[in-house]
Amino acid sequence: MSATTGPAAPAAPPLPELRQDVVITLPDRTQYRGRVSRVTAEEIVVVLMLVDARDPLPLGDASPMVIEYPAPRGLVRLEGRGTVATQDLVRFHHEGAVDIVQRRDFVRVRVVRPLALAPIPEDGMPTEWVDALTVNVSGNGLLASGEGTGIDSLVVGDEVAFRLTPNAGEQIAGRGRGARIGEDGQRGIAIEELDRYARRQLVRFVFEQDRIARQRTRDGEL
Repeated sequence: MSATTGPAAPAAPPLPELRQDVVITLPDRTQYRGRVSRVTAEEIVVVLMLVDARDPLPLGDASPMVIEYPAPRGLVRLEGRGTVATQDLVRFHHEGAVDIVQRRDFVRVRVVRPLALAPIPEDGMPTEWVDALTVNVSGNGLLASGEGTGIDSLVVGDEVAFRLTPNAGEQIAGRGRGARIGEDGQRGIAIEELDRYARRQLVRFVFEQDRIARQRTRDGEL
């Protein structure tokens, strides 16, 4: 007599690694960078990097909470129940949706768009904005150019706020960090903080630009 099996259980989401950097989003949509100090199948404990001048976090329940981090399959976004245990320690329990943006989604497209950048000093508040242009854009970073605009002062490791204008009347705002400096002075910026709507807006823009480029290639325009 053959044994019967029920439907397969859904695969567990990929968990972050110990000491991996993550981004926590609280119910009021404020975001904090943190580092994983403990991870089990039931709980992720994160030590917050409170380097900016914000009001102290209220202790206790902070649900619903979202945690985002990169994994081999892509960018993982978990929704669940969160608790602020101390001023710099959060406990997260996954109970909600799992959203994974596949690595293939992070295609890089060559596209010139208006970009504004503002250095973020230790107090966490963006300083003077300078205008630049994108050279290429992906779902997790961008390459900026702007000789004589002020981006020359951006060095690897510097935190910056950015405002990208993908199309007229649209804006994608977030925070990133200087990742590399090209020989021609262009600055590579790795995106570190982007809310869910802005991230999806960015990925849609990159997809559309990639589709246009592929169509032009097929049509012999490039």
